[in-house]
Amino acid sequence: MRIKSLIHSLAGTTKIIAEGLSVETGTNALVVKARPAKREQCRCGICHKKASGYDSGRETRRWRCLDVGAGMTYIESSMPRVRCKEHGVVSAAVPWARHKSRFCKNFEETVTWLAAHTSKKTVSELMRIEWHTVGNLCERVYKELEKAAPERFNGLVNIGIDETSYKKGHKYMTVVIDHDTASVVWCGIGYGKEVLSSFFEQLTPEQRASIQCVSADGARWIASCIDEYCPNAERCVDPFHVVTWATETLDKERRRAWSEAYQTAKEAKKRGKGRPAKGEEVNPEKKQAKAVKNLRYVLLKNPENLSENQQAQLDFLTQANPRLYRAYLLKEGLRLALKAGADGIEYALNKWMAWAQRCRIPGFRELRLKIKRNFIAIVASAKHGLSNARMEATNNKIKLGIRTAFGFRNTESLIAMVMLTCSSVQPRLPER
Repeated sequence: MRIKSLIHSLAGTTKIIAEGLSVETGTNALVVKARPAKREQCRCGICHKKASGYDSGRETRRWRCLDVGAGMTYIESSMPRVRCKEHGVVSAAVPWARHKSRFCKNFEETVTWLAAHTSKKTVSELMRIEWHTVGNLCERVYKELEKAAPERFNGLVNIGIDETSYKKGHKYMTVVIDHDTASVVWCGIGYGKEVLSSFFEQLTPEQRASIQCVSADGARWIASCIDEYCPNAERCVDPFHVVTWATETLDKERRRAWSEAYQTAKEAKKRGKGRPAKGEEVNPEKKQAKAVKNLRYVLLKNPENLSENQQAQLDFLTQANPRLYRAYLLKEGLRLALKAGADGIEYALNKWMAWAQRCRIPGFRELRLKIKRNFIAIVASAKHGLSNARMEATNNKIKLGIRTAFGFRNTESLIAMVMLTCSSVQPRLPER
């Protein structure tokens, strides 16, 4: 390989003229003295348009390249300034690096690809840079990739909306995905109507009109945003979330039953001292309270997945606490109603709501009102076969990226990493 080809490979561009090559004593760093090609000179560092020269610069600048062997490599060049009609006096652009960066483009792209697949600490040790520099490099690469990529808001038909936590202390971010491409199209820090409205306000009227279905949970702020910005779109409430409402209501009823049984056991008359008589049951109230407490996973599991021991516990419940058993049957009835299919789900849900209305369990009567409010959205989900499964899978991928990076302090770096790993904007290794 010729020296010229090697320098082009290190710089990641052919628009560079090498003027010298030297090795620093002590550090063994390879320094390439270069300048931009004639056509690339006197260009604005921001817009890259031709501009008039302002001065020859105040210093000689170095840009870090990919390492050659075990030694660091730099490109060294003077840094003249130009006068741009739009941006004023700025540093001239160089073809091997981005504006206000001390790293070559191929170095930044390699760091970004590594950061998308491993932790920042590992990347910083491998590339010999500070760990907080990794986030800055990823932000610059993402902004450039986003400009070069096709408009990601075009052609949205079926989208999913959900919020996911990214930090302790109830720190949430709102994520919007495209169901057809299974990729993230937008994410923002926080949750609520104001945050989600900022996404819809970025869309043109034509892009909003193209949205036909929106899958989400039953949050009212999501419903109000859809009614305001996409009135023609159908809102689909995922059946998984509906079953989750029922299981949470059932678990509250179980805790209430356990509390009552525990209080009864405390108030029960204590037996005298000595051994119990043959056939005498010791502390039956306490045993019953413990049995109700241990029913949590029995009540949450589907009947076909119960073991013999768990089925015996459920049979015990029919006599010990009929009210809790009735709540369990209501939960199972709702789960089966949601599996009735597009043709039978309306009849099954109406039948279940009539049952819940007269069940005399306050929690399930409130759940009935909640399902009544979201009735059309639940039926639409069965009609279109749309669920939030892809949305939940994306949330898991986001959480995995956050754990891999050991958390993010800068929310802009967090958003850049989410888009680089979960959207259609994917980083690539240079010259691959």
